[in-house]
Amino acid sequence: MTLTQVLHIKDKQRSEAEAKAEARTIALCKEIPALSEIDRQLAAYGPALVGFAIAGNKEAIANLEKENLELQERRKQLLLSHGYKANEDSPAYVCSKCSDSGYAKGTLCICVKQQIALSAYASAGLGKGLIGKNFENFSLKYYTGDDLARMEKVVAICRDYVKSFTPTSQPLLFMGKTGLGKTHLSAAIAGGVAARGYNVIYETSQKLFDTYEAARFARDSAPDTEKYEECDLLLIDDLGAECGSQYTAATFFNLLNTRLMHSKPTVINTNLNRPQLEKTYGERVLSRLLGEFRVLLFTGSDVRMQKLSEK
Repeated sequence: MTLTQVLHIKDKQRSEAEAKAEARTIALCKEIPALSEIDRQLAAYGPALVGFAIAGNKEAIANLEKENLELQERRKQLLLSHGYKANEDSPAYVCSKCSDSGYAKGTLCICVKQQIALSAYASAGLGKGLIGKNFENFSLKYYTGDDLARMEKVVAICRDYVKSFTPTSQPLLFMGKTGLGKTHLSAAIAGGVAARGYNVIYETSQKLFDTYEAARFARDSAPDTEKYEECDLLLIDDLGAECGSQYTAATFFNLLNTRLMHSKPTVINTNLNRPQLEKTYGERVLSRLLGEFRVLLFTGSDVRMQKLSEK
């Protein structure tokens, strides 16, 4: 979802909230006639203020502002006396920070940024367990010493990757044992790049190869595998966790080779080390991974186990 689309939604929400408020005001004025006179006087405040401001009559402006505050208070008390809330007919905006305008204090409201991010996560194929995994909630407190220094650099590289991403950015390979944050940072990259409007696909290696396998034997409606070759950024999670075979190795080589030939970036994370990668996928794949990808090593103690021990 683009910024324009989100702002269109916010504009619709704002219009609906104000239309409901106006209808509520009309109903209240019918029930409480005195409310109509107060609203008439309040409506005259703006034009009168402009006139006094043009004339430079500061005393009249001060008196007018005082009267306006008194009218607002009378209106509140009148509603309360009839058993209603003081803001009974105020617009019920979805976001109180920006009143559904999309902007707060001259900048994009957090509600707009969150909507774009959520949409980006969904379009990238991030499941519920990965939504919300970003750079802000990636904790470095579970790393120490040289591991901490290395992971600080890894996070900085990943942040910069999102900021400077183009459809020809260098591919990345995350290597390290399980539980060290590879999936978290992969998801953070996926969400960040997708939020910038690029076509991003995040897939586990098992699902990716299952899709190719299904397309291989499909007779009628074959699953779409071209999306993996054509998207701006492909992220493959947990490479090596799939059921390996000569077919998966060949499929991976062809996919990898196709994306590299067209300078399309791929981010891969794996628990496999160099010998295991070569044994599973062959020398040609290993050569491309180590020769074309920027390799980022993840080290330290299993973060998941550390978190469990805290409970």
